[in-house]
Amino acid sequence: MTEEEKRFHEKMADRLIETREAAGMTQEKLAEKVGLQSNSIHRYEAAERKINLFTAVKMADALNTTVDKLVPEEYIHKTEKTDIEREAEDVFHQLSPEEQKMLLRQMKGLLAVPA
Repeated sequence: MTEEEKRFHEKMADRLIETREAAGMTQEKLAEKVGLQSNSIHRYEAAERKINLFTAVKMADALNTTVDKLVPEEYIHKTEKTDIEREAEDVFHQLSPEEQKMLLRQMKGLLAVPA
């Protein structure tokens, strides 16, 4: 493993810890939700083991986030969001899953309406 890969996995481990703790979840609970043993989560968080993409997707889902939130920021190319995009995203995340689905249907309906 190169030094850059090692730094990447250490930073990803830090992001995993931050995200898991922010969700109020223990290593054991995350392991249970992802279908792993709790010592596997410990090894990922200690950067002793690389997180593969499939596992990262399962962890992100269990933590109610997206994979890009687990990846160190400097490895993600981002386009700057506008103020209205940030505001809409903030409001969207405050909605319940059912309300999010309803809003998404309404937004898609707007695309189908001729201007």
